[in-house]
Amino acid sequence: MKHTFAFSRRQHGAALVVSLLLLAVMTILALSASQTTRLQERMAGNARDMDVAFQAGEAGVRNAEAWIDGQAAQPQTCSAAPCTVFQAGIFPPDMATATDTWWTTNGQPYGTAAKEMSSANADPIFVVEEAAFLKDDLTEGNGPPSGRVFYRTYAGAQGATDSARVVVQTTFTKRF
Repeated sequence: MKHTFAFSRRQHGAALVVSLLLLAVMTILALSASQTTRLQERMAGNARDMDVAFQAGEAGVRNAEAWIDGQAAQPQTCSAAPCTVFQAGIFPPDMATATDTWWTTNGQPYGTAAKEMSSANADPIFVVEEAAFLKDDLTEGNGPPSGRVFYRTYAGAQGATDSARVVVQTTFTKRF
């Protein structure tokens, strides 16, 4: 005896439609995961680029501090390039807006070789500004007063690409 079911004729192709719907949903999920991964990869690359720029800036200000610390006598200040130590108030109010031309004209290069920082796009450039002289005491006497000179050191640096730029500032003091 042959059994035929009435509903079997109505279900032809239903599995195909359901499987196509599931395939479409899985494709959308895969594309979304791919875009998220690509975005995270870009964010990680930008974070690394900024880290390299910051490390180069730190190296630049440490180089400036080492230069000041190595001076036997207090360096003379000046108001225009070429100059190693500038008078207070000469620099732009916001060093982050200083152009590449300004840094190249007024700054000192990092190190002695043409390109010492292999991970950065370019070596940092530093500038030094004499901020203030603070006497040790209030007495007046013969000879120059003893005290400390405060310097502001700035370094402009780039990361692994030209798009990541930082300016790092420190305050350094030395007794002469």
